[in-house]
Amino acid sequence: GCVVKPYYQDDQVTLYHGDCLEIIPRLGPVDLVVTSPPYNMGKQSGAYANMRDGYRSYSDDRGDAQYVAWQKSVISALWDATAPSGAIFYNHKTLIRDGAALPPTRYVPDGVTLRQMIVWNRGGGFNHSPSHFCPHHELILLLAHRDFRLKDRPASAAGDVWNLGIDHKAHDHPCAFPESLPTTAIAATDAKVILDPFAGSGTTLRAANDLGRKAIGIELDEAYCEMIARRLDQMCLDFGGAP
Repeated sequence: GCVVKPYYQDDQVTLYHGDCLEIIPRLGPVDLVVTSPPYNMGKQSGAYANMRDGYRSYSDDRGDAQYVAWQKSVISALWDATAPSGAIFYNHKTLIRDGAALPPTRYVPDGVTLRQMIVWNRGGGFNHSPSHFCPHHELILLLAHRDFRLKDRPASAAGDVWNLGIDHKAHDHPCAFPESLPTTAIAATDAKVILDPFAGSGTTLRAANDLGRKAIGIELDEAYCEMIARRLDQMCLDFGGAP
């Protein structure tokens, strides 16, 4: 197939600008995926509606059936792209629509193995509604191939509840997760190549680089790609040269 030209590249990190469903099949196998897709939050209003405008080039307001099909397609492509000993850390949250909870497990397609659900305790929330208790957590689905293992027994001590808070820096992105989230996932494994198909503000790429792993990011929005490139360039300066 056609070779995709990186938007940004250094010794450790490669970033592609484009649709992840088009780019993932063109990549070689990766060891680990750590990602968080848009949540399909729909139309929002009010003082705490951080996603009222969606993302820069994506409205985050698909029909439910279309969104579910899209996420199943993405996870299927990621599953095919990970090595036999690889895994996907897929961060999403339970949405409540028309009074019913819609857990992210419904995005896992047939043939993909859900090994564990990890709770990310954000330490608070802002989706106040009289219909339900304010959610303080999100979920990280560990979708693991049969041969996936943590790097050693002590790595298991991180447990299945990660008290990580939220990212207050935000990096000009409405939904950045804290760097501690991908750091916790990556550090628990021996994965050498990490992929984030929804690179956003570049947090997974930064975390992988800091841990000495190679990272591949895909981002649909060029403005976010530019922001990631600036963040990675600054990282080079922080470390006094090439990472």
